[in-house]
Amino acid sequence: MFSRCLPLFLGVGFLAAGCYHSHQALVQTAALPAPPDPVVRHSKRLWIELEPEATGAQCVAPEGHRPLCFEDVDRALASSLGRAHWTSFPEVRELGFRDAPEPGDYVLKIDLRLDALPPSVEGPGWAALARGRWQLLRDGAQLAGERVESRSRADFGYGRPLGVGAGEVVDAVAFHVGVLLGTLPESAPDRPLPLPAVSARALEPAPQQRQIAVREPRVVLTH
Repeated sequence: MFSRCLPLFLGVGFLAAGCYHSHQALVQTAALPAPPDPVVRHSKRLWIELEPEATGAQCVAPEGHRPLCFEDVDRALASSLGRAHWTSFPEVRELGFRDAPEPGDYVLKIDLRLDALPPSVEGPGWAALARGRWQLLRDGAQLAGERVESRSRADFGYGRPLGVGAGEVVDAVAFHVGVLLGTLPESAPDRPLPLPAVSARALEPAPQQRQIAVREPRVVLTH
């Protein structure tokens, strides 16, 4: 976080103090609905490649306010994208330094920046804004791509509460991309080997167990 605060304070001479006295807003995503049917079933896994600008903490400094750092942006974005694409791809993974996509795999490259918007005619509170771009590649060829923007509700206080608003726009962008990718045609459909035949017959009803009569103990009264 210290290095990301660097550009904000070189001009005023309060580098260390500014970083340590900034607000932190953890990006909080929610459960996403499944993309609407019909969904194209793709044959290869999807790799999510986050651009460097979309990783770690993202800090902003609105005029007249202490800096605000959106924390865990990469974790939230990768998680939302994974939940938005599970119905369309057999596997969704985040691309690491040592990973090498196989021929035919899909690579989703995405860059998303978060910002904080002050109260306006949109609402009495602060809002989170997400701007970015994405592109889908397969074997080096671009299949689709867009510039995207989403704005949350203007209902949040400045600081930690904006983590919820940031989660809203991250989820919104992920769901939008998931819906679009779920409609892309599959140019190389998977042709799995046929499975062996299975013979089956209905189970015979289980024999009924014989009911054993239980005699009640007889009580003998003595004088």
